[in-house]
Amino acid sequence: FDNDEDEPNYDPSWPHLQLVYEYFLRFMESADFQPSLCKKYCDQKFVLQIMALFNSEDPRERDMLKTLLHRIYGKFLGLRSFIRKNINYIFLRYIYEGENCKWHR
Repeated sequence: FDNDEDEPNYDPSWPHLQLVYEYFLRFMESADFQPSLCKKYCDQKFVLQIMALFNSEDPRERDMLKTLLHRIYGKFLGLRSFIRKNINYIFLRYIYEGENCKWHR
């Protein structure tokens, strides 16, 4: 049992990143949020960039990204199929290429 390998790797910049993630999450959960106005910015490229951030070693960031991706999935119906396909792609790459694979295309 090696305790060094089981310790999570916390990013020292997390407090700053957390502010950005929290702001974006509150923006998406706002009663005034209109997905139709945000489609221009929250597109497939943006989703791929969010998914690429899951490579972070910080579990707090990955948890926040999971929540954000879930909100995007719920608010942008047109992106659901794209998100499912890319999650499937990530899983398959991980299965066949191992831990060293890059998640984004």
